[in-house]
Amino acid sequence: MPITPRLVKHTIALVILVILANNSLLFALVIKPFSEDRAWKLACWTGEWFWTYMQNHWEITLNAKEAVEVTGDEIPQKESAMIITNHLGYSDYYLLQYLSCRAGMLGSSRYFVKKEILRIPFFGLAFWSMGMILVSRDWTSDKRTLQDAFLRITSNSHPCWIIMCPEGTRRTPSKLVKSQAFARMKGKPELSHLLFPRSKGFVCTIQALRHSHIKYVYDTTLLYSSPGKDKWRIPSLAEQLSCEDMTKQGYKFRIHVKRIPISELPEGEKSLKEWCEEKWKVKDDLLDDWMTESKRANGLNDHHEQNGHI
Repeated sequence: MPITPRLVKHTIALVILVILANNSLLFALVIKPFSEDRAWKLACWTGEWFWTYMQNHWEITLNAKEAVEVTGDEIPQKESAMIITNHLGYSDYYLLQYLSCRAGMLGSSRYFVKKEILRIPFFGLAFWSMGMILVSRDWTSDKRTLQDAFLRITSNSHPCWIIMCPEGTRRTPSKLVKSQAFARMKGKPELSHLLFPRSKGFVCTIQALRHSHIKYVYDTTLLYSSPGKDKWRIPSLAEQLSCEDMTKQGYKFRIHVKRIPISELPEGEKSLKEWCEEKWKVKDDLLDDWMTESKRANGLNDHHEQNGHI
């Protein structure tokens, strides 16, 4: 990644803001035993101004805003929800925050993140103190973590977006091959563009939220388009941050939203698992349709677009 004066300035500003955010979030932890409501509001306020800086840098400074296309259902203002999405790259959060900041829920977003993030200096502390949902690959431990996190949100009716990637990890070619082999072994449909979803966390979340103030699931599908022959390549975070003008360079980002009442989801654990798997097949078909539509519009053949795989 080329080191430019703009990138250096952004990095310095980011470090300063993370330090300020950590101090604010630690204070929120101090006052939490005395006032849960004020602690939550302070954490959300901190996340709001920090992520606003991050999002403005991406949308305005890097000129990515005009490269984003959103389709599907409209998202109401200030509505609490659970968000499920496919996971393509580290910069997925820019696309999700594109939605949350326009819905007035930017600072109220809480992500499922791997516990390994705690090892990252400054950022790890900020994620922990803000109340992100830290998970591992140990379901016995994770189940208790999820129950505690959801209890805090639901018992206090905190306005919140709970954001989950059921695939559990970013999609890579090698992971896709392993996922397809797993699907074959289980007698499930093989997905061409997505990893087979891991449903335990999803089922646990829906069961915890079903009778809470959170009434909707936003089912979002993400797709990146990059300049060059490898059109469906996922641009790295470093690549995006070093770009002078993302729209002019030919990057495109597509987001599709389905707003689904939680009351319409099935009740049982097995049925919820099947519902999630069915939604992932629908996502996979949607991505296939988008890429086929793009090939027809641009007169490209499969070879030029890597046989239609992202």
